[in-house]
Amino acid sequence: MKHLFLVIAVFVFNNCFSQNDLELKIINDTIKKVSKFDNNNIVYALKNNSNKTYLIILDSDEFNEDGEYHVERQFVGLPDYYIFEKKTLLPVQYAFHNGENEFKVDKNSSDFKKFRQSYSKFFSHQDLEIAFRISKKIVKLKPQEEKYFSTRVNFPAYKRRFIDLKNKSEYYFQISLQTPKEIVEKYYQPIRNINNKDSIFVGQIFSNKIPLIYKVYNDK
Repeated sequence: MKHLFLVIAVFVFNNCFSQNDLELKIINDTIKKVSKFDNNNIVYALKNNSNKTYLIILDSDEFNEDGEYHVERQFVGLPDYYIFEKKTLLPVQYAFHNGENEFKVDKNSSDFKKFRQSYSKFFSHQDLEIAFRISKKIVKLKPQEEKYFSTRVNFPAYKRRFIDLKNKSEYYFQISLQTPKEIVEKYYQPIRNINNKDSIFVGQIFSNKIPLIYKVYNDK
């Protein structure tokens, strides 16, 4: 029992430590939707508040569409987003990945051929493609460095995700970045340069919440 408690304590400590080291912040003051045709650019920053360099798996072009808290292995690095009505998290009515375009690997590219030649012995066919995508989505943050990213989102639906929003209610928008330890160990550690001593981010960090102003009367 003592040993189990120690393992849990170390895990909690490391997870909290990483969250304190890294800061995720939405730069927009508000998000507004006053027509069903409106799209919004979400600008957010990742800042390294620590004195060590961090490697972060981040695919900044899209959002994760598979529910609130689960990240499938092929979509690790996609930020999640959440919508709150006052203090209540709104459920996603349905969510499906559009995996045909965003994550298709060009198997004839010279980059993928070199990657396959070097690492095919570590992965199955599908896992090799996932590891290759991850290798192209690594963001490095030096101590005290901050980087900015922009992602487009459309409310109330983002592609195939749907969240039921009503006019003039009090809404808030939040994002998070989630990197499960088991995915990092399986897909990133085998391809990592053994001489690279930088820390890889594992865990989940949450951004600030910003107001989402929704006043759409022509959406039916």
